[in-house]
Parts: sequence; structure tokens; C-alpha cells
Amino acid sequence: MREFSGIVDLPAALMVVVALAVIALANGFSRRRTVAMAPTALFEASYLFMLITLVAMFEDPLNFMALPYMASFALVTFAIAGVVGMVLMVFRPAEDEHVALPTPKVGLRIAAILAALAGTGYLAMGNTALSGYLQPNAVIFTTVLVAVVMACGGFSSRQSAISAAIDHLPNIAALGMLVAISAAVLDIYELPALLPLLGFGVNVVFLVALIQVIMRLGGWTLAPAMVHHYLLQALLLLCAVGLVLIAEAAA
Repeated sequence: MREFSGIVDLPAALMVVVALAVIALANGFSRRRTVAMAPTALFEASYLFMLITLVAMFEDPLNFMALPYMASFALVTFAIAGVVGMVLMVFRPAEDEHVALPTPKVGLRIAAILAALAGTGYLAMGNTALSGYLQPNAVIFTTVLVAVVMACGGFSSRQSAISAAIDHLPNIAALGMLVAISAAVLDIYELPALLPLLGFGVNVVFLVALIQVIMRLGGWTLAPAMVHHYLLQALLLLCAVGLVLIAEAAA
């Protein structure tokens, strides 16, 4: 049996440690608040780390040669974050106890958000230009749907505009991928046309993941991550990767 030497991946472990430090900053370095937020926030951060690499892959078909490394690194990061998250959940305070804890200062939350944006930008620049992560079509699509959901939430008696946006962010990501895949299927044998279409969908998922991390660090949501939303997004992302591999095989 092959040794599990890949599990001890120092860059992946460092990324998890840095993410945990940012989470602690957002919670004013309160042990209880940090422990309460960390399991979900680490999962969302690991997902964002994976998308940072995935977005760049859809810029050039040659980038898909790095797919095995990207998948391995992403899985190792999830594994390390999962172990840390499980340990922290053992010490997680009760929900009513968490709500009763003192609220962190706004300045610390803003600092944590800025640190998350800086870290994301730094990792992104290691893969491609920052403009590749802010595709105009994807930004417009995400912004318009978030605005529509918030406007509807403003007229709703059940939830606020912010809570409506938070609840429907995963749906916006899934819709972005569905739109991209539905258009890309028509160009399955045209790789130059296929990559930008699928890249649009992946970019929408990335933007949504980044917004979710910001919302979490800013304290606008305390809800746990809904696993079925991430499973749907993962399935759609796998479909996008599969379409590219089929197009490359047919070329």
C-alpha cells in the first residue's frame, strides 16, 4: 500500500492555519466565538481555495494538464480543514451560549475581511491575472441576481434583504453553472468556444464563494453550510471539467 505522504502537505496546512487566524481575528480572538465559527468557515475557505485554481484552468486547455495536482491539493486541503474542524466541533459552544457572547468590534471584522481579500488576491495572482477572477459577464450576472433577491427580500415579511441574499447565494452559483453548461454543450467539439463559456460559470461560483466567506467573517450569517448545496455545485463543476476533457479527446 502506498504511504499517505501527500496528506502532510505544508502549503495546504499553512493555508488552513492562516484561514484559522483570520477567523480568530474576525471574532476578536475570542476562543468560544472562534471555535463556533471555525468548522463552517474553514470548509468555505477550503472550497474557495479550490476555486481559485479551478478558475485559472479554464483560460487555457494546457492548464488541464495540472488537473491531477489541483485535485490532489484541493482534497488534501479539505482533509486538513476537516480534521481541524472536527476537533473544534468537540469544543463548540451551544447555540444560545454562542449568541450571548460579546460581539467583536467592527474594526476587527473589517480587518479580517480585508485580510481574506488580500490572501485571496495573493493566491489568485499565483495562477493568473486578477482580471481572470472578475470576468465582466460573471460579475454582472452575480450582481444582478443578488440585487433581485435582495429586492424581493425587502418586500418579504419573513426575512430581510441580507438574509434573502445569503440564503440564495448557493442557488445563484448553481444557476451560473447551469447557464454555462447549457450553452457549452452546443459547442462541445469547439474547445476555443467551450472554455470561455464554462469559465463564466466557474467564475460565478468563485464570486459567490468569496461573498459567502465575506458574509461569514463579517458576522452577517451564523448558519452552518448546507452540504447539499455544495454537492450540487461540485457535481456541476465536475460536469464542466468533463466537458473540457471530452472536447480535448475529440480534438
